[in-house]
Amino acid sequence: MTKRTNRDAQLQFIVVARTEPGPYPHPVEVAVHPNGANSRMSFSVGPHAANAGGQVALSRVLDEQQTGLNPMFDLEFDAGDLHWLVPHLVRLQAGEDVTEEIVQAYADKHGRAPGWMEQARFGE
Repeated sequence: MTKRTNRDAQLQFIVVARTEPGPYPHPVEVAVHPNGANSRMSFSVGPHAANAGGQVALSRVLDEQQTGLNPMFDLEFDAGDLHWLVPHLVRLQAGEDVTEEIVQAYADKHGRAPGWMEQARFGE
């Protein structure tokens, strides 16, 4: 029997963007696992048969000063209309628990609560 580790645990992600199919980069799916400085983000870009994606530490999604978005993620944030999320991510990286604020901000913007999904931790 294989011993399970914390890396095997399922993480809970808030789905903050899930766009309809369309021209590249759509569909786009973006989710955040809120866990302070250990938070992770999940990205999926492009049609299902050829999509690219994975999980990234939140610290890499933010710029070097950890005060704004890393320009490397502009495509995903533009496609998912996610710039409203950046101030919450900055606070999350600083150690604040902003889970309920993210859920409420999403609901205010979209008129419904966000979805949740589970993923095993992978990547860096």
